[in-house]
Amino acid sequence: MDLLDRFLANMEVGVGAFTSCDIRRGYQLTFELCSTASLHYCLAGQGTLKIRNGSDIMLRQHSFVLLPPGIIYSIGANEREQSLNFPRRRLRAPLFKESVPTIHAGEGEPGILTACGEVGVAVTSTPDLFASLDKPIVEHFDGREGLRDQFVILLAESSRPGLGTRALTEALLKQCLILLLRRQIDRGTAPIPWMSAMAEPGLSRALQAILECPSERFTVEALASIAGMSRSAFAARFTQTFGRTPLNLLKSERLRRARELLATTNAPVDQIARSVGFSSRSHFSHAFRTAYGVDPTNFRAVAFGKSKSALV
Repeated sequence: MDLLDRFLANMEVGVGAFTSCDIRRGYQLTFELCSTASLHYCLAGQGTLKIRNGSDIMLRQHSFVLLPPGIIYSIGANEREQSLNFPRRRLRAPLFKESVPTIHAGEGEPGILTACGEVGVAVTSTPDLFASLDKPIVEHFDGREGLRDQFVILLAESSRPGLGTRALTEALLKQCLILLLRRQIDRGTAPIPWMSAMAEPGLSRALQAILECPSERFTVEALASIAGMSRSAFAARFTQTFGRTPLNLLKSERLRRARELLATTNAPVDQIARSVGFSSRSHFSHAFRTAYGVDPTNFRAVAFGKSKSALV
C-alpha cells in the first residue's frame, strides 16, 4: 500500500477537451473514438451509456464512469423513446485557449447532464497508465453531493480560464480519479494492470528499488533477482504490466529526478547527471533532450527565469 500510495502521489494528470453535455429526453449524443481514456460524471438526471459492440451502463446522479481508449459510445436520455444521433463536435483547439462550451443534444424536457472529458495519466514518466484499461470503471458516489462540487469547479475553470487554471483543473481531476481508484482498491478489484502488480511482491520490490535508488547501476538480472524471478519471466511480466521495459522505466525515473534537481537547485549539470545515475554529461544531455525536447541548460534557464549563460 505504501508503494501504491507513492504511485498515486506521483500521478500526473493531463486534462483535455472537457465540457458539459446537456442531453434532452428522447435524444442521444454519440462520441467519436478517443485515443485516450475518457470520463463521464452525471451531474443531474439519468440515462444510459451505450458502448458500441459492448454493454450498457445505467447512469444516475453522481455516477462516475472511466472508459478505455479506442471505443465509440453514446449517452442517451430515456432510451425507450425514439432517439436521434447527434455526432459530438470535437474540440480540437488547445484547452485553456478558448472557452469550452456546453454541448446540447435535442430540445424539450431535461434528460441527463454530464461532465465529459478526455484524460491522460502518467506516473514517474511512464506512458499513459489508463491506456491499458480494457473495460469501463463504474462507480456511483451516493450521497447528497457526491463529487459534484469538484466537477462544477472543473467545468467553470475550463470555460473561463484564468491564472492557475491548468494547475487547479489537474489537481481537481487527480483528486476525483484517486477517489475512484480508492473505491476499487477497497473492494479488492484491480481493473488496471499496474494496480494488480502492487499485489505481486516480486514486481513491487523491483519497482520500489527503481523508485528509491534510481542512481544504482541496475541490470535486468539484478532487478529480476530482487523480484525473485527468472530474468525472462521478470522482463516479460514487468513490460506487460507497465508498458515499458525495466531499464526504460529506470531511465525515465532518472530523468524525472534530474528535471526536479535542475528546477530546484544550483548544482552543476554534470553533477546532477552523475547523481541520478548517468555516466556522462553528454549521455545525460542527449537523453534529456530526447525526453523533453530541450537540453538541460535551457530547461534550467526557463525554470529559473534566467539566461542560459547564467547557469551551466
